[in-house]
Amino acid sequence: MSEPYYRDEFVTLYHGEALSVLASLPDASADVLLTDPPYSSGGMFRSDRAADPADKYRGWSQNPDGSSRKPTASYGTFGGDSRDQRSFMGWVAAWSWQALRVVVPGGHAFVFSDWRQVPAATDALQLGGWVWRGLNVWDKGVGRPMRGRFRNHLEFVAWGTSGAPVASDAYPSALIPVPTVSSSDREHVTQKPTDLLAALLAVFPPGELRVLDPFMGSGSSLVAARSLGHRCVGVEVDERYCEIAAKRLAQGVLNFAPSP
Repeated sequence: MSEPYYRDEFVTLYHGEALSVLASLPDASADVLLTDPPYSSGGMFRSDRAADPADKYRGWSQNPDGSSRKPTASYGTFGGDSRDQRSFMGWVAAWSWQALRVVVPGGHAFVFSDWRQVPAATDALQLGGWVWRGLNVWDKGVGRPMRGRFRNHLEFVAWGTSGAPVASDAYPSALIPVPTVSSSDREHVTQKPTDLLAALLAVFPPGELRVLDPFMGSGSSLVAARSLGHRCVGVEVDERYCEIAAKRLAQGVLNFAPSP
């Protein structure tokens, strides 16, 4: 394995392709897989999925009167988001199987998806050897307005475990209402709120975790994990986002106080 792109006491960040980096990580070296991979979604047809992710996933904002509007900001794009349904399932099954080896028995997996890819994502997670436990739902609050149809203001998280799950006394809700990342704070077009990512870890017993994200983007999962006192490993194929993540993590070191 190549040297880490960034490392501190709690975080290790690798610049590289997810499957190859996962293959080099030790067995049972993580407690949880928490990741937001490219969805290969964004439309009803193959031509829609082939569109630039910067256009497909720009999201919607809310006006003062409650109406929705498309934002004008641009956050750059990313690759690997134009697979057809069959190759998407095979791809997710491949890297999730490798992640299963890295995560301890009883560990959890949280894999983000939109509504179009939920059936493929949950099937692929099971093909990778995980036990599917259910869906968690992110309520973003705002979504694309569609005349005569329900507004798309939800995204989903396929939840699975490596065999029987680690027991916990927590009773977290599967519905997590957290606002989207504001345009002033956003550095990736599909950036997830750190509060949302932290909420998914509430199913674990108290104590330090080792969090794995092979598609870390701008590093929000690592920021969320470290803010809770957890150790984490992130992987990102685009060096531009590695740089962004490293800067976010380095800026937070001085203000970081591990959980007791």
